[in-house]
Amino acid sequence: MTKAVAIYLCWFMLNSMNKYIHYSSGLISQHFIEHSSSLGQLLYWHNQHGEHIQVREYQQLRWLLINNTLQSVILKAKPHALLFPHLAYLATAWQQLPAPKKVLELGLGGGAIRNYLLEQYPQVQVTSVEKSPHIIDCYQQFFAPSEQQQIHCEDAQTILKSAEHMDWVILDLFSELDAPRFLFDSCFYQTIYDALDQQGILFINFLSQHSSQLTQLQHVLLTVFGKAISIQKITGFVNHIVIVKKAR
Repeated sequence: MTKAVAIYLCWFMLNSMNKYIHYSSGLISQHFIEHSSSLGQLLYWHNQHGEHIQVREYQQLRWLLINNTLQSVILKAKPHALLFPHLAYLATAWQQLPAPKKVLELGLGGGAIRNYLLEQYPQVQVTSVEKSPHIIDCYQQFFAPSEQQQIHCEDAQTILKSAEHMDWVILDLFSELDAPRFLFDSCFYQTIYDALDQQGILFINFLSQHSSQLTQLQHVLLTVFGKAISIQKITGFVNHIVIVKKAR
């Protein structure tokens, strides 16, 4: 977290928002996560073919919900600040690595990761892939700090076929309820492996209530990447951050 962001967060939280953002960490509170579907003002609503999308806002907070589950939240004045605990963990891991030149993000959501990377690494080329045109529209209208390029309305498996020399691939497609089957398919991860540069790294935001799914994912990744995998459980959440490097 930059000094400017830290100062702004302190000012922001001292002005009546301390029940939504923890003062000590600068991260979003559990209270906010649990009640985000009913808080604030509704800015956008879409419900079609089983996809229910909302964008809501309260003071400087703006957030995206899909099927009443909180997907992303930003500070309007600092849209690159990461407010979720699992994203803060990822940022800490990224800061220990050389700056990437090419990043492929699979799953856009509200664009918190994209915003952070473009702010933190001005020279990076971030390609974001999202299959829902409505989510892309929401990002462009409500969450993007400026006009954005390199956002593809495409299936992740399709875009991976032409991706190459990626320093990082960030996979954020898992769901607690209905993770697509291909996310446990070794062929999918082989395509990611092939898209990575020689020293490339895969980062996964894995959500699951069942340890068997995590075990299954570990087995698939070990089969494809052929080496140990770093897994960090995010305390108080179902998120696991999985990190695996291509280099054997």
